[in-house]
Amino acid sequence: MSLTAQRQTHHRAVPRAPGRPRDRRIDDAVLEATAELLQEVGYARLSIAAVAARAGTHKPAIYRRWPSKAQLVHEAAFPTEDSTLIPDTGNLRDDVESMVRGAAELFARPVVRAAVPGLIAEFASDPDLHARLLERFSERVWGAMRDRVASSTERGELRPGVDPSVVLDLVGGGALMALLTRGPGDLGEAWVESTVSILMEGIAP
Repeated sequence: MSLTAQRQTHHRAVPRAPGRPRDRRIDDAVLEATAELLQEVGYARLSIAAVAARAGTHKPAIYRRWPSKAQLVHEAAFPTEDSTLIPDTGNLRDDVESMVRGAAELFARPVVRAAVPGLIAEFASDPDLHARLLERFSERVWGAMRDRVASSTERGELRPGVDPSVVLDLVGGGALMALLTRGPGDLGEAWVESTVSILMEGIAP
């Protein structure tokens, strides 16, 4: 699916606030331009003016939609379309494998690799920004994944007391750390299988 198609899916799924409707064509063009420029110049050199010029719009139109560069970059790099949701196969190991593989593929995307260092720096200087950005994922992505893991306890697939949020931390954090220390080419099937085995079985003999 192209980035433009992903943006269209995202905007169909997210309800708008009352008032004059936003022009989705502008939204899609801005997000597409942001993703392209991120990969070309990086987060630090990315400017709203350059995005506006590439998208064929103007800075005020962008700031009405995204109050800061970090919020714009976050949405461009991490869309929340339905395809990002983890399906419930009825088998915890299969679902965890899908989560691990999905996290590896997500963080291997060039636009995400270009966005993450700058976003992490922004989070360090503005903790409130981090919380606001994570709200985009609280229900549609992380919430659905967390509920899937939590339901495994009732099925007897997960031992009581395991925190679903920690499981997700290990899935996403493991993929991010591996990319920072290894590179996208090292996160193949062998890495996925090893990570899934450790998550499911632990490291004790």
